[in-house]
Amino acid sequence: MIHNQASRLATGLINKRIIDENTHEVYTYGIELIISAFINILLMVIISTIFQQYYDWLLFLAAFIPIRSIAGGYHAGSHLNCIVVGTICFTILLLVCRLKINWEIVILTIAILSFSLILSFSPVEAHNKKLKEEQRKKNRKISICIGFANLIIAAAAYLFQGFSGILNIYFAGVFAASFSMLVVKMQIFKGRW
Repeated sequence: MIHNQASRLATGLINKRIIDENTHEVYTYGIELIISAFINILLMVIISTIFQQYYDWLLFLAAFIPIRSIAGGYHAGSHLNCIVVGTICFTILLLVCRLKINWEIVILTIAILSFSLILSFSPVEAHNKKLKEEQRKKNRKISICIGFANLIIAAAAYLFQGFSGILNIYFAGVFAASFSMLVVKMQIFKGRW
């Protein structure tokens, strides 16, 4: 479905002579990514609105995207699977964030776990997109800096208390991105990657 829409849009760009015919596949793939990302974000906005947590999608993505894009992690087999898995994970984490628990300890635990996973595994490469050694080193340094910054934020939230209402969904995004790295490592260990 997404591929067909993207292919039609790319063909339309070719017909209007905006892009070259030889780049059809590249543009199709790029448009697929844009459509998939748009659907993912739209669903997060809708779910946040349903739960009257209007900006939670933004806080979640503010944490998730930097770690996931630099440190790597799980890739679904299709755009549809990505949308389904992403929506289910976000919904579950949004529901968990509504629990009345000591979020300062949970946030600190997530930050420590995330930093440990980043130190152990980052960057996790996609099976179809290997990183050059220079890019691996750069991604590792950046992801360690992100993990360390999250650790400092979590420690400050623990020490000063009162920020957990804002930070719990942010650290849910940290958890999701970090757990994504672990999923890939488990798949590699089981020989499924």
